[in-house]
Amino acid sequence: MVFMISYTGAVYSSIPVTVNTDPDVVKIGTLFNGTQISVSGTIPEDSEVIVQLTGKREDLELKQKGRILGVLWMNLGSVTFRQVPTLYMLYYPEAVGKFARSNPVKWQQLGIGLESLKEQIEITPDKGDKDKLGGEFLKLREGEELYAMREAPVIYGKNGNGMRSFATEVFIPARVPSGTYQVKVLAVNNGNIAGAATREIRVEKVGATALLSSLSFNHGGLYGLLAVLIAIAAGLLMDFLFGENKGAH
Repeated sequence: MVFMISYTGAVYSSIPVTVNTDPDVVKIGTLFNGTQISVSGTIPEDSEVIVQLTGKREDLELKQKGRILGVLWMNLGSVTFRQVPTLYMLYYPEAVGKFARSNPVKWQQLGIGLESLKEQIEITPDKGDKDKLGGEFLKLREGEELYAMREAPVIYGKNGNGMRSFATEVFIPARVPSGTYQVKVLAVNNGNIAGAATREIRVEKVGATALLSSLSFNHGGLYGLLAVLIAIAAGLLMDFLFGENKGAH
C-alpha cells in the first residue's frame, strides 16, 4: 500500500473508528517510574493508525536567559507560553514514520506532531523570535519526557466488514502530572484522516505521594515543617550509620 497523507481539515468521515485503553486509571505511588498502557480498537482495513496522548492545556511562564555584553548569563525577563498541553505524545507505526521523514511539509499540514504544535503556541511578549523560543520550549519538554514522537509496533488483525483491529502500547512518563488525559486514535488513508475516536484516562496519586501532594498544596506550612523534620532525621540516620567513629577499634 502506498501511504500518503494530506490535510483535509478537521471533518472526518463517518467511518466508525473505536478505541479502548487498559488501564483507564494510572496510579502514581512512591516508586512510580512511568508505565505502559495498552491502546486497541478498530479502524478501516486499508488505514494506518496514529495514537495521540495529550493533557490539558495551560499557560506556562518561564524565565528567559541570555548573555549580557556577550559575557554574563542573566535573566532577561519572563516568557509565557499560552495554552500548551501538559503532555503531548504521538505514536505511529513504521509506515507513518517513513512518510513523516520523507514528506515533512505534508506531514506538518496534517496538523499533528511537535512542529505543528510549535506553530500553534502563542508566546508573550512577542519579540519576533517565536520560532527560536518555541523550539527551545519543545526541547525542554522533550528533555522532561513530557513531549515525544515515537514509532511504536502495531499489531493488526482482520475483523471483517471492511474493518481491522489494532493493538499498541503508549508510555506514561514518570513526571506526568495527575489529571485527565485524552487518548485520540486517528485512522489515515489515501491522503485523508478517515476517522477518529477518543477516550479519556486518569492519572492519580496514591499513598504517601498523594498525602505529600495534598500537604504541599493545602497546608504549605505543615509540609515545610515535615520536610525539615525528614531532612533532620535522614541526617541523624546517616551519621549513625556512617559516622567517622563507626568501625573504629
